[in-house]
Amino acid sequence: MRMKTLEHQWLEMLCGRGGGGGKDVQDLKRLAAGFEGECELDRWLGEFGRPHWKIFKDIWIDAGGTTQIDTLIVTGEGIHVFDVKNYSGELEYVDGKWWSGGRRLNKDIFIQLKRSMEKMGVMHHRLGGRGRLTGRIVFVGEHGRVHVKDAVDVEVVMRHDIRRMIHKLIDDEQWNDVLDIGETARLVEDFMIECPYKPRELDDVEFGRLRWGVRCCACGGFGVLAKRYHIECGCGHVEPKEKAVLRTICEYGVLRHERDLKINEVERFLGGIVSRRRLTEILRKNFKLLVGGKYAKHENPCAEYQYTFKNKRFRYD
Repeated sequence: MRMKTLEHQWLEMLCGRGGGGGKDVQDLKRLAAGFEGECELDRWLGEFGRPHWKIFKDIWIDAGGTTQIDTLIVTGEGIHVFDVKNYSGELEYVDGKWWSGGRRLNKDIFIQLKRSMEKMGVMHHRLGGRGRLTGRIVFVGEHGRVHVKDAVDVEVVMRHDIRRMIHKLIDDEQWNDVLDIGETARLVEDFMIECPYKPRELDDVEFGRLRWGVRCCACGGFGVLAKRYHIECGCGHVEPKEKAVLRTICEYGVLRHERDLKINEVERFLGGIVSRRRLTEILRKNFKLLVGGKYAKHENPCAEYQYTFKNKRFRYD
């Protein structure tokens, strides 16, 4: 499963609870579109790629400097880097400049891949230079039209060519299978680091302006009714109560990513939907205890429920 970045999760929680400004909303739209595009490439690779390939998703590499990579694939033939773009509308690259709707864009869409390939070149050299190192920019947008009229020094793949590109990777591997995929993947992992950038910290005033309590995971509304074992929403969605509590604790953890889970703060955020005694049980059962006693602290996973509790089952689900 591809994970949303912490920034993406944080903006979803912030805006979903009535916080954030215009820039936060725009950043969320940008990140959501990018994530959707990356997941689209994942689906293509899942359907047409080879099961023995090692695929890394949304990683940071530190090799002569840091860089973020949307998708990296290790095949028997080489290491392949993909910068995924999910644009709608019409884009044109001519005379070394990008244009959209007759307006020149300030950014160079190719620059991220070029910078990434510089760092990947350093890594590839340190790995002994075995196998090919390639980089591609992939435009996955179903409703986008991209025209590259100039010769460029990066490989550009349009949506209608994605399947053909994957088949080419398969063919190249059959003719030049030189890498031990598992060993090469482990060596790549030695260069991987956590994302060095975190969302900004919310001060107590801004955090206090947010809507607290349990949100419906279906419609995002706050009009939920707590029953003994379930949470019911006016939209018709029903969710196990313990799951709703865990999900809301995770949301709190994302919003307050810079701090541990303190029982007093979590209890206030939940809005009394469970007793303090029951909350203590849930925290002890599901989150690592860091400090015990009256002012207990638990480890903050800094990730939303679907990533923190991937396979958890509930009695009343």
